[in-house]
Amino acid sequence: MESKVASWFNLWCLDQLVEQQVADGALLCRLQEGGWQPVLAAGVALPEVALHGLRKGRQPLGRHHCRALQAGAGYFLSLSPCYPGYGLLFLWQRRGQRLPAATWPRLFRAIFSQHDRARIATRSLILLNHLPLPLLKLSPTGTILWSNPQLQRALGFAPAELSGKSVSYLTHSADWPDSLRLYQRLGQEPGQGMATLEQRYLHQNGQVFRGRMHLTLVPDEQGRPDHFVGLLEGLERQRPDEGGLQLTQSLEQFRPEGLMICDASTRILAVNPAFERITGYTACEVIGRFPSLLKSGMHAKEFYQAMNAALREHGCWQGEVWNRRKNGQVYPEFLRITTLRQRGRVRQYLAVFSDISHVKPSAPQPVQLAEEDGLTGLANRASFQHRLNLCCQGGDPFALMILDLNNFRLFNNAMNHRVGDQVLREVAGRLRSRLRGGDFLARIGSDEFAVLVPGIVQHRQARIFGKHLLGALNRPLHLASQHLYVDATLGGALWPGAEEEDAESLLQHAELALFGAKQKKQSLALYDSQLNRFQSRRLRLQHELVEAIKQGGLSLHYQPIVAAGTGSITKLEALVRWQHPALGFISPAEFVPVAEECGMVQALGDWVLNRACADLRRLHQAGYDLDMAINRSSLEFQSLGLDGGEWLSVIQQHGLSPRHIIFEITESLFMQGNEQHLERIRALREAGCRIAIDDFGTGYSALNYLRAFPIDLVKIDKSFIDHLPGNRRDGLLLEGILRIIGDLGMSVVIEGMETEAQAAYLAAQPCHYLQGYLIARPLAIRELLPFLESYGGHSVPDTD
Repeated sequence: MESKVASWFNLWCLDQLVEQQVADGALLCRLQEGGWQPVLAAGVALPEVALHGLRKGRQPLGRHHCRALQAGAGYFLSLSPCYPGYGLLFLWQRRGQRLPAATWPRLFRAIFSQHDRARIATRSLILLNHLPLPLLKLSPTGTILWSNPQLQRALGFAPAELSGKSVSYLTHSADWPDSLRLYQRLGQEPGQGMATLEQRYLHQNGQVFRGRMHLTLVPDEQGRPDHFVGLLEGLERQRPDEGGLQLTQSLEQFRPEGLMICDASTRILAVNPAFERITGYTACEVIGRFPSLLKSGMHAKEFYQAMNAALREHGCWQGEVWNRRKNGQVYPEFLRITTLRQRGRVRQYLAVFSDISHVKPSAPQPVQLAEEDGLTGLANRASFQHRLNLCCQGGDPFALMILDLNNFRLFNNAMNHRVGDQVLREVAGRLRSRLRGGDFLARIGSDEFAVLVPGIVQHRQARIFGKHLLGALNRPLHLASQHLYVDATLGGALWPGAEEEDAESLLQHAELALFGAKQKKQSLALYDSQLNRFQSRRLRLQHELVEAIKQGGLSLHYQPIVAAGTGSITKLEALVRWQHPALGFISPAEFVPVAEECGMVQALGDWVLNRACADLRRLHQAGYDLDMAINRSSLEFQSLGLDGGEWLSVIQQHGLSPRHIIFEITESLFMQGNEQHLERIRALREAGCRIAIDDFGTGYSALNYLRAFPIDLVKIDKSFIDHLPGNRRDGLLLEGILRIIGDLGMSVVIEGMETEAQAAYLAAQPCHYLQGYLIARPLAIRELLPFLESYGGHSVPDTD
């Protein structure tokens, strides 16, 4: 019996109760001599005391129990329906604290995102009765095999009314085809992981509810589809005036004119036949997209700002707008937009428009825009957009190239804007000198230029022209008495192309190529199917990383750091990991830059800091007096208050002393020479934290900043020891760096120690700490605890 219980309530499962914030600590107990003796623990040290007086199936812990377990509050759950003689304790540090709304859904996803765990879980369905979530188990064809009391209460059914019925019994008839397609797709492609479907469900009394079904296929041991497990979340009763009824009435009311209905985030929900006739787009092509796909580029940004301001203040706007049909033709329309509110909140936007091209001139003249960029004398963005539309309508082949100056913002800030303006004028002149007759050059952003190049029909031609264009910046710019070097990145796309539908998609693809070139640190990239796959993956990661951070899809691993003198573990480095349910392991080298691009790096860093502090607190409670090294990027550091209060408050919330926290920051931050950075570092150090330079030697490696900043540790990148011992030049370089850093009073951590030969060599060097696979790979917290218990200290071979 005990082995069966451990197979389900193992350390991973208990740890997930803590990881997903269900409880601050969890204990598996066994009934012995009238008391409950803890046998497995997560989040708290395993107590030796047995608990008496717990008899009921489910009950809060008494105060004397909480005091014995050093907890503020607790809850006891008997497992006797499945495993007689076993119980589970949930412990919280504070009495009366409420669980976040997303706590239980996160636990569901953690359990059912991996097939082996999901199979074990569904063998003990009675345990899932205690999860406060509507759950059900379905056959591969959609027959309800089991449902828990929460689902039955939510939709008003008795267990006998659901068992053996098709899930279509619960689903709105209009939504059932989408559900059936999803079941079939998951059954045919079991590796897809968890899918989410938002649709309508029917209550036993006939009321309609809207909710989200999170569905995952659980295969058998041979990998064949066995059953589905579903979580129903966010059920809300649909009012009669919401949803399809309101849309249908609106579409019928404005049958002669084009009509578009958008949700509160301006995403298109529905259009009518007149919309399709006027714009050339079908409903399938626009639903789910934004109205910006109709923009002609003939209106300045201020035009749309005024429109949005009128909608916010008055709830309506009307006027003439020049938009663009699917075929690229620009046309005028009279547009009326109305805001639909419910209980004071924006629910939808209703846009009604009519084509007035028969009473307007054929050439668009709604706004008189300057065609020239005032700084460089080139065409401006509006003029470029107009020329791009004309080129796409003409049908002749051409290439669109976008050139972006690298790090121009940092360069501009380091000098002054006057010098920056001179650089832009000089670059414009250089690029103009490389054009042929018929080429069109425009400045479309602060440091971004666009070129339309007729006659380009192959990628090879485009690459030759792109290198020719970039060659204009090979020579330094001569400004006043100094020579400045400026480099750039170029992205391009060809028209016509297999995936280019219009001017907007062509421009988007060129920008994607530019983005891809920057990501791969290349000077030139052209849009193709491979780049599309690369960008599609990054966009998918960008979207799902947000969910992973919010829903607990990330985890932390910890790599031990040993003191060179004693061989004992004194520190850990926290390393974030992402095991994607469908894509598998995703390296931090891939998803951390994605977080920086989509503005989620601060949220990611905050999650890592909070999780690492929580685990460090657990280690301290277990008797391990360790320090924790936590990486923070330059972007995170720049947004930190000058007193470091945001980070320090997290440390204090977990009851830790700042002296146990080391913040690792890359060299690039120190190279910026920012006085505010120095103030932040001083504030953190005065509070007790320590500062480490991470991956020293991979960036600028200018030793002078070691004098200017109060740094505690320097982490030497593994590339310095990869060829040691045996490479005399690498050895001399490392020894020189170690002496300088030591003379400055800083400690050294050598990263990447993987062989006994490296360990023997480093034993004779003045380094303080060692880290690498020879000691241990990064370990999850459940693996780290046994490792720490069994670790006997690192010893290195004697040197000759």
